[in-house]
Amino acid sequence: MSRKKETLQQLSEAEHKQVQDLLSQYHTLAQTIRTTEDAQGAESVLQPIIALTEAQQITLLKALGKEQHQDAADLLVALNAFAPNKDARKEARRSLLTLEGHKIQPQWQPPQARPAVVQVNVSNPPRFWKGFVTQSREQGEVQLLLFWEQGYDYTEVRSLSFLLEFWSEGIKEVSVETTGKRRAQDRITELKARLQDVPLVECTLAEGRRLLEEALSVHNWRKLPLPKEYRNNQPLIKKQILEATEAGRDSGATFVYPDMEPQETALHFIGAWSMGDYGLTYDLLSSTCTLLRDATRDEWIEQHRHWADEAKPARIELSFVQEREATQDAIWLPSTAKGASRRKDLEIGWSVELSPTPLSGTLPEMPMGTAVNRETGRHWFWSIFTLVHEKDGWRIQRITDEGARIQGLPVAEIQQQIKEQEEAVDQLARQQSDNIQAFMEELAMRLSKALFYYDALIALLPLDRHPLEAAVGRAMAQGNPERTMVYLDRLLQRFPENHEENLRRIAATEINYAFSPRAETMPERRQHFLDLAENALHEAIELHDSSLNHILLAELFMSEQRNEEAETELEKARGQSPSPQDEATIEASLGAIAMRRERVGDALSHFQRASELDANLPGIWFNIGFAHRLLGHFEKAEQMYQRALQQEPQDIRIYSELIAIHMNRSEKQEAKRIAAEGVRQNPASAHLHALYASVLHELGERKTAQEELERAEMLDPTLEIVQSVRQQFRASKKR
Repeated sequence: MSRKKETLQQLSEAEHKQVQDLLSQYHTLAQTIRTTEDAQGAESVLQPIIALTEAQQITLLKALGKEQHQDAADLLVALNAFAPNKDARKEARRSLLTLEGHKIQPQWQPPQARPAVVQVNVSNPPRFWKGFVTQSREQGEVQLLLFWEQGYDYTEVRSLSFLLEFWSEGIKEVSVETTGKRRAQDRITELKARLQDVPLVECTLAEGRRLLEEALSVHNWRKLPLPKEYRNNQPLIKKQILEATEAGRDSGATFVYPDMEPQETALHFIGAWSMGDYGLTYDLLSSTCTLLRDATRDEWIEQHRHWADEAKPARIELSFVQEREATQDAIWLPSTAKGASRRKDLEIGWSVELSPTPLSGTLPEMPMGTAVNRETGRHWFWSIFTLVHEKDGWRIQRITDEGARIQGLPVAEIQQQIKEQEEAVDQLARQQSDNIQAFMEELAMRLSKALFYYDALIALLPLDRHPLEAAVGRAMAQGNPERTMVYLDRLLQRFPENHEENLRRIAATEINYAFSPRAETMPERRQHFLDLAENALHEAIELHDSSLNHILLAELFMSEQRNEEAETELEKARGQSPSPQDEATIEASLGAIAMRRERVGDALSHFQRASELDANLPGIWFNIGFAHRLLGHFEKAEQMYQRALQQEPQDIRIYSELIAIHMNRSEKQEAKRIAAEGVRQNPASAHLHALYASVLHELGERKTAQEELERAEMLDPTLEIVQSVRQQFRASKKR
């Protein structure tokens, strides 16, 4: 089907002549109708009209509605009663209402069937009654409800309901129900009330069938079995929907929410493009989109699914979205009097994981990845979406590859753009902003754009190390280890200088990525990056058998619970005449291994030795205090914790330990003071707000305690201690 709403079908000259010939005969037809005695006779008289196409019948019926004559009314009554086409019957009824508005009433009534001696009720065959669908196609999912009236006097309604998903699951849910008409209408009303934020709009059987067939195509593409409920009702679904002969007209409606903002339209396109909903991507293109190249919707879907089978797009991420100010040539468009108000340009920085395939070159919208991580396959893109407002809402007219464009700029212009972005970052850093979200979005956008310009500079100056070094720093500032690896990898490949240091840097970045939220749900990928980091550190050791390289490898082994191997590396590091700082790190790491083995006394000795070597070693005073606490040396533990607090006031573990010590001594006021200082130093810590609430609750300050707990729940309602304190409050109410 065409994805745009079809215009009313135009009649050919021959078809139009047929309609006019029959219209000229309507007086004769009406007189003949009045002489018939049964339904069969009436249908015989109407046969010339019934034989017309649906479009011809509709045209004729509209014309009869304009003939202000008794004969026209009687003929319309007959067609309303006996026309087999549902849409024709509806149009006949509308024309009758038009004539009634002119006070022209039909005098003829359709003949009733002659009653049998013994009346036998016969159940009527089902006929389509109405259909509804949620206008939520942009979300990749719709609810479809189709109703048929049936039974004696058509008082029963059978409904078929579907939950359709167009990304990867196809038909998710199916239900079949037979009820009375009133109950069916109540169900529709209830559903509309429940879906307040999602419009529920009418659809024809043909439109419902189109949606169902598209969901079925997802099963074929993804090689998914149909759900059990569908299989159980497959004969019914096939007969009532897929093979229905009178399905009504398919308008080509997309069932996309019509009031989306331009940004929503563009982001839904990118999401659908990466998730596999290529029907939606087509529907979000404008009627004048330059990407279509005369492709039909089915051709577009087939091409993109073929590409997706090889490219395997996954794990899309957004870097920034920004509306561009209208340029001079965008102030007026010939196609619209309102010009710029009906056009928007959006800049979007985004990335997605892709496998290499030559088919990427066949997609008209495929941008160039300015940076590509060869391990994850992530490609980074900078695209400009030009959107225009059409009758169905904002649609995409053009997608420009900005990342590719800037690589064609002169080096001096690229350097100037980098300077402007970095100056903007510096200015942001100096500003005091109350709107943290806006600040972070602006910062992310500036850093991302700077990286795209660095990508262009790296491409134009492949023998210059400085753009790569700068890009490493910007990617690290962005907190993006996956992109940082791209630049470090190029440094290792292209420049022999600082090779050992760069091996350490890429190993640290790979470890950072392995333990990041990006990889936490992918254990195989996590292990792969830990293995890469291990290989890089072994290579660094081969270049230089130093204590630092052994320490870093030991820390990697400790993160994987490989304690014996870590201990071996630490002993090797100790044999390399380490600096006092490195030796302190060795002792602290040996202490951590001893703690894992529950040898607390040995651990304490290692920690104390580390503090003697480097009193500023992060976490060392907390570790000494924790070991004393486990050994029952509470006074000594408190002293160490107080010293740790002076060194690292943002370490929430210290506050937790001190609060526990004072609560166990029933020194509740001191525990309150420490908790209050903790939340002052760490206002974003749900853990400390929950602890503070617990202390206040024990002191009987219930109102303040409740306020603190609510702050904790706002920060992280899933945190175990937050839920535990909430249960504590509830339990106290029951006592």
